[in-house]
Amino acid sequence: MHDDRHKSTAPARQPGLPYLRNPFLHAVLIILVSLVAYSNTFQVPFQFDDPRSITDVPFVRDLRLFPNVFTLHRSVGFFSFALNYRLHGTDVLGYHIVNLAIHMLNALLVYGLVVLSFRTPKLQESFLLKHAKPIAILSALLFASHPVQTQAVTYIAQRFASLSTFFFLASVAAYIESRIVARPKSSPYRSFAWYGVSVLSAALAMKTKEIAFTLPIIIVLYEFLFFTGPVKRRVLVLLPLMLTMVIIPVSLLRIDRPLGTLMNDVSEATKVHTTAGRAEYLFTQFRVIVTYLRLLIFPENQNLDYDYPLFDTFLAPEVILSFLLLLLILGTGVYLLYRDRHAPGVGRLAAFGIFWFFITISVESSVIPIADVIFEHRLYLPSVGFFIALTISLFWAAERLETRWEYAIRAVVVFLAAAVAIFTGLTVARNSVWQSEVSLWEDVIEKSPMKARGYNGLGLAYFNKNQYDKAIEEFAHAIALHPSYGVAFNNIGNAFYRRGLYGQALEAQTRAVSLEPKNPVFHYNRGLTYAATGAYELAIEEYDKAIVLDPAYAEAYNNLGQVYYMKGLYNLAIEAYTKALTISPRNALFFNNRGLSEAADGNPSKAIEDYTRAISLDPGFADAFNGRGSVYGHQGRYGEAIADFTRALSLDPGNASYFVNRGLAHARAGQRAEALSDFERACSRGSEMGCRGLRKLK
Repeated sequence: MHDDRHKSTAPARQPGLPYLRNPFLHAVLIILVSLVAYSNTFQVPFQFDDPRSITDVPFVRDLRLFPNVFTLHRSVGFFSFALNYRLHGTDVLGYHIVNLAIHMLNALLVYGLVVLSFRTPKLQESFLLKHAKPIAILSALLFASHPVQTQAVTYIAQRFASLSTFFFLASVAAYIESRIVARPKSSPYRSFAWYGVSVLSAALAMKTKEIAFTLPIIIVLYEFLFFTGPVKRRVLVLLPLMLTMVIIPVSLLRIDRPLGTLMNDVSEATKVHTTAGRAEYLFTQFRVIVTYLRLLIFPENQNLDYDYPLFDTFLAPEVILSFLLLLLILGTGVYLLYRDRHAPGVGRLAAFGIFWFFITISVESSVIPIADVIFEHRLYLPSVGFFIALTISLFWAAERLETRWEYAIRAVVVFLAAAVAIFTGLTVARNSVWQSEVSLWEDVIEKSPMKARGYNGLGLAYFNKNQYDKAIEEFAHAIALHPSYGVAFNNIGNAFYRRGLYGQALEAQTRAVSLEPKNPVFHYNRGLTYAATGAYELAIEEYDKAIVLDPAYAEAYNNLGQVYYMKGLYNLAIEAYTKALTISPRNALFFNNRGLSEAADGNPSKAIEDYTRAISLDPGFADAFNGRGSVYGHQGRYGEAIADFTRALSLDPGNASYFVNRGLAHARAGQRAEALSDFERACSRGSEMGCRGLRKLK
């Protein structure tokens, strides 16, 4: 890899295109390319399991609950979502701005990682030192623009991957800086400060996503590839970073439990919701990693939900050939490192990029089975090594050719710049698929027509648009492909419920429960249907089962309260709503419902308090104003009642019942003309009570 012809002591000849050496312009270029690539993503809606990671999580909706969950894994990622939710609620714009900002910072860190590497002892005299910044900017731009990154950037919930990568890269970069500035004549405080940043970033990465588990391994590898010094001292320096590896196991496991139980937990924590065995998963991953490499080189037919075959034997031709190809690539990294062992060059940086790819991808592509064998966002962190290895290899080849072709370096720059431009266009095109739930799942079905989850996803997209007939059709297709798909049965039951077809809804929901009897959501949904048919005892039974399976299921307590209210058991309803509020103390609907029961139970002051709390949490909650107005009316406080009914009507001008209630308040206050006007409006909207009030006053 090293060529003695490049050892001249004369000043290094700088390549053309001087703007390729300006760090400020580099940063601007990275930001601009990222903005262009993701310019059409700011209104992409929540997709797939975004709600499960954001809007459905109690401690995301309420920051006050967060002190109780920092012991959980991924708490840093959840905390970032909680901040977004506090600032933006369910407006996706804020979430996408944060995701894109993280992506830009990651690209800048890729740039910094390459520049810092050329300042290490092993690369300070590299013959490619003069190309350090062009290599850095092109590596960073490839990372920023590549369409395979869309799933980690546009898909909001995959902030876990991009944010963990940010802390991962920051930790590596800070460690390198701490070692570079740790010179005899330098202030030790700078080195300690950067080292502290590295350890802190490592801890934050570990608390964001499990992919950070390999971070200490990467730093140890980097230390021994690029720095020098006594081994014992270097090991002592690395020890605090190595100790951060315990963060993830401690977060995943409860270490206070008996040893036998703890060993079972280890087994469960390293096998995520799949029936695939470890060997089967590993054999499949050899083929998956080759697919990942193909996507990095030729990003065609990207898919949110691949229909990927499982391989249960190493002897399958696809597995053996993939294994041999991966072994060849890994062997190339070892060879480059071996060739570069005595003289400064770039072989070790290219080798490091290769090793980075394989080490960082090992968490999700080895012997730890995960339900989905392939997901594009899993390439986000490993791709850093790929792009660095690719770019530096092309510059090395061009430098070797330059003695015979003076434009070799320029040709590489033009080639990579063209690749960045093409990738940017492909990213924009890929992001167009994410513009709606329907377009995303139609794309999945087109590419994975025999996989049931795509049809279930499309059915949910139609369900969310209130197109229940289309939703039922898609759910039925999913069930036809996968007859034991409990989620699809649950969803088609919900669609029948929305259509008012309660018999068919119960049939589908019962099938879902039989397939997954420990799923609290399925019991909850069957409870909804029982309640709608007036089978209150069966509804109570289902809600109770949901609560037993998930004691933090606030919605189940709320609906249990509603059934008790319908049965006239107001004290039990109040108790259920109070439990719901204990779990979700900032839920305006729960306060409103408890206020309704308090009023019915003869506690007007408590009812007013609950309605007022609901209004403070949600100033646009028309029903809460109406409910409080009704209590004021029963107390003879007609002025306050009329004010609340008027506010409710300003929020929901077409609601006939609000006109009736305000009309009654006007009538009792002796304001006959105003009462007539309200009853007339209610009657014109089809309200029998409004027509009756109108006839009575006339």
